Amino acid sequence: MAAGEHLLQSLLVLLAVAVLGPMVAVRLRMPTAVVLIVAGIGLGPAGLSLLRDTPTVGFLSHFGFLVLMFMAGMEIDFASIRSAGPRSLIRPSLVIAGVGICTALSARLLHLGPVHALVVSAIAVGLPLATLKEAGHAGRKLGRHIMLTASIGEFAVILAVTGVELAHDGGLTLHTAGRIAKIAALFFLCAFVIRVARALVWWFPERFRRLIEHHDVAELGVRVGLFIMLAFVAISALAGVEPILGAFLGGMLVGFVLRQKEVLEGKIAALGNGLFIPIFFIVVGVRFDASALDRAVVHNALLLAGTAGLCKAIPALLIAPVGFSLRERLATGCLLSAPLTLVVAIAAIGRSLKMITASTQASLVLVGILLSLCFPVLFKLIAPPAALDASDETAAH
Repeated sequence: MAAGEHLLQSLLVLLAVAVLGPMVAVRLRMPTAVVLIVAGIGLGPAGLSLLRDTPTVGFLSHFGFLVLMFMAGMEIDFASIRSAGPRSLIRPSLVIAGVGICTALSARLLHLGPVHALVVSAIAVGLPLATLKEAGHAGRKLGRHIMLTASIGEFAVILAVTGVELAHDGGLTLHTAGRIAKIAALFFLCAFVIRVARALVWWFPERFRRLIEHHDVAELGVRVGLFIMLAFVAISALAGVEPILGAFLGGMLVGFVLRQKEVLEGKIAALGNGLFIPIFFIVVGVRFDASALDRAVVHNALLLAGTAGLCKAIPALLIAPVGFSLRERLATGCLLSAPLTLVVAIAAIGRSLKMITASTQASLVLVGILLSLCFPVLFKLIAPPAALDASDETAAH
């Protein structure tokens, strides 16, 4: 088969799975990402061999991952932070600090390496947000607390990934110091761009309104958003750090500058979730080394998944907003323990840095699947019904 025909076949199979996957996920009541990964395993070299990790497919997958991280940055609810004030960050930040302490203790007790420790501490926004919307808690106090904690946690883990990469580069050398300086410059640049962009939006609101319009034939907002994402990814590459940091910062910039970001966020989500992000999850399955799984690997994955759950549950139980019931505290810990996207990314980065083997990467992906299958279900069982949210009732009185 010619290369062009093989590419068309691969794209057709990818799009077919991207269409059918969400339907199957709804029927099975499973996260769509998990269904897509399993489909990728079945259609990849471990199964029917209909899909292969070609350079074109790899590029589409990588771009989907960047869009996913850009969306994660955009999903941070800066409006709620502004309205609640800086004090609203105290408890979520303490929860994340508690997760870090529990992870450090677990790593010491279980002799975990840096990549495994990152997986244990991983917190992501995507699946918790989808679960909260489905359960009707997205706009309530429980949902706001979980989303704010998850946003801080995801940012902290991305920084930790960058730190591990720098440490793996050879310790505190002149080269490493130069890379740290470049990362600091990246943050200063982000802060500078935010300040300038906010000023421009304030002085020329009419010109920026087109970015958030529902009916813009040119879809200028989407183009500008993708340009910002790729610009920060390119700057991250120049700084010698993982592109996820740049994509996440670009999303944060857009989410912070544009207060009415819902329309633009929906358009970029449609582009990402409609094509590129499903391809990313399918390719994760295609790259999954099923032959590496044995009883010991599965046992280690179960142990690591349980450890990750405990490291989120303990701080969530001990540190919670005033008025939270025991059920709400446990539900918070459950939903913070479902970081599939970030676990997959950490495993891929660890493998690219040659810090873990292919079998370990497969084990870590399995950990992500287990976490994302079990803990959202536990959240729905434990969390009080949205209409009976005790914390909201307390706030109302």
